[in-house]
Amino acid sequence: MTTPSSPAWQTRYDAWLRYVRELSSAVDSGSSLPLGPASEDLLPPSPPDGPPNGAKIVYCAPHPDDESLGGALAVRLRMESGAQVTNVAITLGGDVSQRARRLRELESACRALGFRLVVPFHPTGFDGVNPASRQRDPATWRRNVEALREIFDQEQPDIVFAPHAEDFNTTHIGTHDLVIEALGASVARRGLQQVFLIETEFWHQLFQPNLMVGVSAETMGAQLVAIAEHGGEMRRNPYHLLHPCRMMDNVRRGSEVVGGQGAPAQPFRFAELYHVRLMTGRELRDTAPGGRILPPGEPASLEWLRARFGGAGTP
Repeated sequence: MTTPSSPAWQTRYDAWLRYVRELSSAVDSGSSLPLGPASEDLLPPSPPDGPPNGAKIVYCAPHPDDESLGGALAVRLRMESGAQVTNVAITLGGDVSQRARRLRELESACRALGFRLVVPFHPTGFDGVNPASRQRDPATWRRNVEALREIFDQEQPDIVFAPHAEDFNTTHIGTHDLVIEALGASVARRGLQQVFLIETEFWHQLFQPNLMVGVSAETMGAQLVAIAEHGGEMRRNPYHLLHPCRMMDNVRRGSEVVGGQGAPAQPFRFAELYHVRLMTGRELRDTAPGGRILPPGEPASLEWLRARFGGAGTP
């Protein structure tokens, strides 16, 4: 026989049920907001005046929308220290019939973020960016590596973003491998000391993230403007509605995984987690042990990264 709950339990249950329903309602409220691509150009505000030669960033996005979903640090670097961000569209997706639509959405999203856009072999992007194709068609793989190496040579980035090696999706994994080969070749060819490689996560969490980047509501809003421009993808799977929730969970996880087991929760609401490494010649090196936290109120800059992770130009 089922026994009734106590009045005290029922009171607590009713309060928490209201909380869950209000939270779900807040997420659902985003469903009425417009999806892109917008009919008019969405142009973000200019970054503040900074040094004449801001950091050069290349964001290697496996698919259109990855630059918006995982690009919180790149957005902050552009907005807060005038970094020049170039998004390289590694692929435009596997469905050839959808590439034109995805390219239009990507162009609008990059405008909304203030990112430049480079599409290798325009207007198609690379093909065969996955481990199976790398083994099956080494000639195409070598062609892709050489083309991306030329892009790195031209852009001369201080920082490169790419997915980590175990990010589940085969194109994300393939993008990681492609970037490692091409960036290593570029750094060695140009005789550079080193370039930051910042590994991103989306489909599978990083095993040992060493950088937690706090994100303000304003930065989150700027990301969502761009994410929503990928209207076709958001209609298929509403990543945009759950994006703030994922970033909130990153604060829970990152406070201890990056800050140290048992560390207090960080006071900000949203965060993205990354793993910072250094490409030295053709060798990918880890930085000094320990995690670093960049809160929303502390300006993001190349100098901040160098001071905490080392790298060429460290005072």
